[in-house]
Amino acid sequence: MNALQRVGGLIALLTVCSFLAIVLYTRKNEYTAYKELGVNHQDIYGSLNEEVDRLTKLLAAERQKLERVRIEVEEYVKLRNNAATRRDTTWSKPIGVLVFVCNRADAIRVHLEKLIKYRKNPTAFPIIVSQDCDNDAVANVVTSFGDQVQYIKHVSGEKANITIPANQHQYTSYFRIARHYKLGLDHVFNKLGVDSVIITEDDLDIAPDFFDYFAGTRWLLDADASLFCVSAWNDNGKAAVIDTTAATKLYRSDFFPGLGWMFTKSFWDELAPKWPKGFWDDWLRDPAQRKGRSCIRPEISRTAMTQFGQKGASQGLFFNQYLKKIMLNTDPVNFTNLDLQSLTKSNYDTAFVDVVYGLPNVTINDAIAKTLKSEERGSTYRIEYGNMTQYTEVARKLKIMFDTKAGVPRTAYKGIVTAFINGVRLYAAPTLPWMGYDVTWEPPTVIEADS
Repeated sequence: MNALQRVGGLIALLTVCSFLAIVLYTRKNEYTAYKELGVNHQDIYGSLNEEVDRLTKLLAAERQKLERVRIEVEEYVKLRNNAATRRDTTWSKPIGVLVFVCNRADAIRVHLEKLIKYRKNPTAFPIIVSQDCDNDAVANVVTSFGDQVQYIKHVSGEKANITIPANQHQYTSYFRIARHYKLGLDHVFNKLGVDSVIITEDDLDIAPDFFDYFAGTRWLLDADASLFCVSAWNDNGKAAVIDTTAATKLYRSDFFPGLGWMFTKSFWDELAPKWPKGFWDDWLRDPAQRKGRSCIRPEISRTAMTQFGQKGASQGLFFNQYLKKIMLNTDPVNFTNLDLQSLTKSNYDTAFVDVVYGLPNVTINDAIAKTLKSEERGSTYRIEYGNMTQYTEVARKLKIMFDTKAGVPRTAYKGIVTAFINGVRLYAAPTLPWMGYDVTWEPPTVIEADS
């Protein structure tokens, strides 16, 4: 039975219930009059009174059902109209998959096997492996995949003439990584001629719908100039703080997530001339590069960190406390079949802000208390903060990441960060009027929220 049929049935039921309620209410009034005249109809009156109460409650319940169905019908009509009028968002051009690797042979083997397993069309997603370290084991693994992947070998960072500031030699690996990214991206964009690329690394796992996710969202980067990337990663993607059933849910984010992300050649043309010598990811989060632009990110991550991530440039920094806890999606979604026009800035901003600031405002302690009550499942609340200290307290108690980059909290959009705990949706939101991100906000010295 579809939504329209359900509406018809409920309207008929409401008509009958309303008629009976009117009749019984009238009879009730008649018997009330008899009672006032001294006529003893106590038993009949009591029975009718109970019946009227029962029908009144039934009528109220059916009205609620009718309202829910009305909303469903409106959504159905909206989707049908959008399907008839929306633009064709199928992406037909190849999207390069650029995998950066150094010296972890087992890691790159596992990663490439997973990419090839889930890649439906090799032409649509050519895989390019870029190596800078001199490691024969890695080279042998990559070349063993034959024509399923392309292999690029650069002069190693150890042999290259890299200038590292005297007080930053402990960060040498980060300078080598930035150089490697520049070499790899120049190659795929300028020599292979792709117009967009997905960046991965050998220590990442991917979801079964990894490629569908990027194929379905690629058009947004051309349609909306306020976007600069699509990321597969949710920085607050631990199972305890997300809706693990919301496989289709996507957000806009002012915080660059990385860890499996897609961008265009035009964006690279903008970045390449000023590419930094080191720490490229934090550099990209700087306002001078971001320029108020945002990324798309999922509720449930399409990438996760493998055990190989314990060893790397950061030597496993935050791995056990944070990275390994990010949940990987296992419920495949074909994003190419979804209408994602709601993610464009013109459609998203007003609706998102209106929803969040139309919610009941509660304190963080009240919010936590509500997540412990089963009757609150399905509820949604706003928790306001006015400064960095208040936001840090909220984030700690929600057990989400609380650090910031250039004043932007992880996953934030217009300062708003969401979590989903025990069936309760919560939004940490700045008090209005919001004046934008404060770049003077200093991140806490400890990154990971309490686990």
